Amino acid sequence: MTSADARQTLEHLQSSPMLSEGKLCLIGLDAVRGGMADRWRSRREVVHQHLERVLQRQVGAHGFYLRISETDYLVAQPNVSRLAGQAFCLNALREVLHYFLGEALPVNIMVHEVTEVGDRGVTARKLDVAQVEEAEIAERASLAVADGVKAMSQDRWTPFVAGDGRRLRASCHLEPVFALKTFSRIGYRMARRVLQMPGDVPLSPAEVNRLTRADIERIDFATLSRGLNRLQEDGAGATQPSLILPVSYVTLSNHRGRALLADFFRAAQKSVQQGLICEVCDIEGVPPGALLTALSMIRPLCLFVIARLSGVPPKPLEALKDIGLQGVSVERPAGLSAGDFAAFVKAALTAARPVTRTVMVYHLAHSREAAIAGLLGATHGGLAPAERAVRYGDDANASAA
Repeated sequence: MTSADARQTLEHLQSSPMLSEGKLCLIGLDAVRGGMADRWRSRREVVHQHLERVLQRQVGAHGFYLRISETDYLVAQPNVSRLAGQAFCLNALREVLHYFLGEALPVNIMVHEVTEVGDRGVTARKLDVAQVEEAEIAERASLAVADGVKAMSQDRWTPFVAGDGRRLRASCHLEPVFALKTFSRIGYRMARRVLQMPGDVPLSPAEVNRLTRADIERIDFATLSRGLNRLQEDGAGATQPSLILPVSYVTLSNHRGRALLADFFRAAQKSVQQGLICEVCDIEGVPPGALLTALSMIRPLCLFVIARLSGVPPKPLEALKDIGLQGVSVERPAGLSAGDFAAFVKAALTAARPVTRTVMVYHLAHSREAAIAGLLGATHGGLAPAERAVRYGDDANASAA
């Protein structure tokens, strides 16, 4: 024990209902001490201060935290569920590990649930990190489903602490999408970005793909939540011809994810005239049979299902020709010359040809690129932010034939 105050607090906790409810946790800094080695003695106060700032951000006035040894903090959160409190403690330790050691390895995540408080100290059991996080996401999803559409306009999902300790947030803007043959707007797509805090540094698609399954689910739900909220705010209740909703295969492939996605899609259907387009992301490397099974679960809620490619594949998508995809989308890479851009569009068309004739190219640099993409054979496109003020016809043509 660090002090008489700590001992006195623990005496009060012996009869607290938080103990039986599993709402007392221990966060252990042993890995930080081990990683710092000889620097620990001179830096431990800095480590303590950093963790306490992280704890204060969440616990606030509704709970408390207490350092009971050189490397152990007891955290009490009576106003949140057991799982939510445990997940917060896991994330708090991840932030500290990432800040001081540069990474948050699973073996270093030492968080325990307190099972007994006695005169001699605290008894606790180590949490199974994967089990807690899986259950906490399920709990959060079930609450969102129970609350209905109202819950979808709230930031239940972002910001969050990723599995590697970085603090991330999901950003979403509505990007107009046009039929390139007629330059008529078919609707909007929810364009997502994942940003590292502080500083809002964007993560590349490759970095996003390396995140854990739980992190990707949070990004999906945060994107849909923010996109629907923005549609209601910016559109003042007006319906759109169609809406393209991005969903990761990871989320679509599990029962819990599909249940909440269905609620999001039903809410989005109220904002469109012709129907929803589900854009399945992160499909690279997924077995065709598994992809077909996942898509079958979402098709009844959609007008079309398309595949989002993280880049142009080296060869045509022959393996996906029997999946029933009705389009393929890809985002224009930054820094392309005029010649490189034409080659990029041609390569995307060649890759998509075994699957579909509908090819959407997003983030086009200017209206001239949109015209070139259309002449080369792309069917739809979206302009980069600087070009969105260009006026096009508003004829709704949501066909993805």
